[in-house]
Amino acid sequence: MQKQASCNHFTKYKLEQIGNLIKTNFTNCDNAKQQKCESDVEKWLCIECGFFGCSRNSNNQCSLKHNQQTNHPISINNNSFSIWCYNCDNDLETIVEETDNKAQKEKINKFIDNMKNLLFKKLKQNKPIQSIQQFQQIQQQQPSNQEIKQQITQQLNYTPKQVFGLRNLGNTCFFNSVMQCLNATESLNQFYLDYKKFNFSSSNNSNIQNDEDDDWTTVETNKQIKQQVRPKSSKQSINQIYQNFLLNSRKSKGLVDPIDLFKSIQVVQGRFRSMAQQDASELLRCLLDALSTGEENTNIGRINKTKTNGKPKRTIVENIFGSYLCNYLECLDCGFISRTFDFCLDYTVQIRKSKGLINQRFEQEYSEITNEELKDVIVPYLHNSILVQKNNNPPKIDQQKQYNLSVIDCLDAFTEYEELNQKNNYFKCEQCAKQGKKSGRALRKFFFYDLPQVATIILKRFQQKSAGRFEKVTEQVEIPETIYLEDYTILKGEPSQTVEEIKSQKFQYQLYGVVVHQGTMTGGHYVSYVKHKENNQDHWFYFSDSNFKEVSLKQALSNQAYILFYERV
Repeated sequence: MQKQASCNHFTKYKLEQIGNLIKTNFTNCDNAKQQKCESDVEKWLCIECGFFGCSRNSNNQCSLKHNQQTNHPISINNNSFSIWCYNCDNDLETIVEETDNKAQKEKINKFIDNMKNLLFKKLKQNKPIQSIQQFQQIQQQQPSNQEIKQQITQQLNYTPKQVFGLRNLGNTCFFNSVMQCLNATESLNQFYLDYKKFNFSSSNNSNIQNDEDDDWTTVETNKQIKQQVRPKSSKQSINQIYQNFLLNSRKSKGLVDPIDLFKSIQVVQGRFRSMAQQDASELLRCLLDALSTGEENTNIGRINKTKTNGKPKRTIVENIFGSYLCNYLECLDCGFISRTFDFCLDYTVQIRKSKGLINQRFEQEYSEITNEELKDVIVPYLHNSILVQKNNNPPKIDQQKQYNLSVIDCLDAFTEYEELNQKNNYFKCEQCAKQGKKSGRALRKFFFYDLPQVATIILKRFQQKSAGRFEKVTEQVEIPETIYLEDYTILKGEPSQTVEEIKSQKFQYQLYGVVVHQGTMTGGHYVSYVKHKENNQDHWFYFSDSNFKEVSLKQALSNQAYILFYERV
């Protein structure tokens, strides 16, 4: 975002008026009772009305929302004395450094000094502090949770056993990048690595337990390849081969040859037999489908044996990655509402912002979905629960962004209301047809339902243009480390709960894997950034086929992401 070179938004304020607004005891956010705001995050004071709220780095972003609602531009931090102008999207001290106008510099510096002294005098009424510098030193010795989180973890001086490179078999970087992210999916690994309990081999998998005679192909170094007798893929299921891959890779010396697993994918899907560059998202879908089908065929991992409406989640893969998309349609002529629930293993979203269309027919932001509306609708796993949907979905308040677009923008656009008419996706209402009426106008919206343990978000980097030609979308998309999906989800609750209690649910997801496509449509390369835990600390690694190295979180987030892996926490 372009930063302003100067600021005049502070000039309308008088110190006497500001002094009357400053509180002498800074504690909880003014919205804490309504929104259960965090007590240990940074907070900012609006110098126009005295609102005291959570920073934009918090979950609720109360100060930022207050600015959007009131257009009050200036706030001051009670800990650091930093003064922020929302209209300029910068702090005043930085603006002073960037401006070349000496008169403007003096004016801003004078305002900063006066504000700091004013705030310090108010704080001194409750705290025996002698100077501003002493106060700031005390505050700096007590870092916030956000500051602690942003501290760089000390890099490892060794390679963890779950970190390894993958040999490129010939244009298989798309496969290797996906496998590195799946290798870090702990919930899936817990199932497949427990080979004594879940054994897919008809021969008791004796080759896995024998460390001295591994029936596998490993790579010790780039120059020396240790090739042993491979098992015949035709005699092994893809689940057994995937299990072997995980077990034996953790006994490798940093590099692994994944040829058996890739060959098993080629057997399942002929499109991957040409050894040409392929789409990483298609590979991911095919692999997960194959693992799920194989798991059902072997009767292992069927953890949902009870009958249920709709497609049930029967396998480990479906329970980890599976979710449902609710396609909501509302006829604007007769008010008839239609819902269908479709199973999916990922969310594929366009790289764009929301157009901002909302459903004005609803007066309440949230409402319970009545039994009448669910008549003749197959809702998976409903049982005796009640469902609540968010009716109005206005565009979210923009956060402080490094780039023009974020993943949150793309999710907003994917789940926004879309008007269907005769010119745009003509809609024919079955209720109007029964009454002999003509229809053609409707609202459509997607909701998430029964959220997965791992939310896989695919950003549509490759889009079809005119004359059937595909082009790559190269726009940089900001990747948040943490996302919340409750605003996009049909919420489920007990009949004894109120709508207010149900809508207070939080669905927090933490990023652990990023697949990146580098280059163009005609000549590109896939790499991945993956988070592994070691000694209870998060460590991010960069993988490019056989090469890998530890990197910072900032490096992992500043790339043209294609596939994102978020795990529910």
